[in-house]
Amino acid sequence: MAPKQKDPSRVLLKDVRIGYPNVFKPRGFGRGDGGDKAYSAQFYIDTSSKEGKANIALCEDAIEEAMFKEFGEDRKKWPKIKKANMACFYGDDVDEDERKPEWEGMFVVRSRNKKRPLVLDRDKTELVEEDNRPYGGCYVDAIVRFWAQTYEGIPRINCSLEAVRFRRDGEPFGHAPVDPDEFEDLDDVDEDDRSSRRRSGDDDERDHRRRRDDDEDEGRGSRRQRSSDDDEGSPRRRRDEDDDDEDRPPRNSRARRSRDYDDDV
Repeated sequence: MAPKQKDPSRVLLKDVRIGYPNVFKPRGFGRGDGGDKAYSAQFYIDTSSKEGKANIALCEDAIEEAMFKEFGEDRKKWPKIKKANMACFYGDDVDEDERKPEWEGMFVVRSRNKKRPLVLDRDKTELVEEDNRPYGGCYVDAIVRFWAQTYEGIPRINCSLEAVRFRRDGEPFGHAPVDPDEFEDLDDVDEDDRSSRRRSGDDDERDHRRRRDDDEDEGRGSRRQRSSDDDEGSPRRRRDEDDDDEDRPPRNSRARRSRDYDDDV
């Protein structure tokens, strides 16, 4: 059996950075992300490195092959394709106000596919979303396929996302994935700190009970004082005092009786 012929429009990109990886869940494209959903990723190839230049040459050859397949072998009949309709471009050629920081000095390849791409780890085991890789900013190997078409009268060069393999870590774009090591080991928590917190809680409870008891004692004292004041001014007490005054002889009454007797004599 003859070996399977390699597709020249299919490219293996080695050790490139990945951006905006939607490789586990499809995302809608178009206005408000309401268009057809697809898996997608961008790849950034360093234009100044030897490896980067080799990757760019592979992409250019694959694009040429795609043009041959769609528009024929006569190059003179090939349509001119605008940059906006190309799946790849040089980031430094984009207007500065529209250029993203990660595009600078890079050859950018934008890929998508309605079918889920193969996503692998370094050891070629399949990855899932919970593995938190690949993430935007890490380095990967990627298999993409370029193809040409004329859509609604407009010629285009597209790029299909076929497979991604995580290769190595890189500085993340945006928020980095959560690292479990950000949590402390529970065995390292100081037991004295926990005991101190418990003692502090017990002291607060005792202070609370003490204040509550003091408030109750003060309330009982106030009630007793009010009761005493009320007794002194009560009508019954005043009436008893008046009765005592009537029974008590007036002062100097004996002297007055003596004077009266002498007058009669």
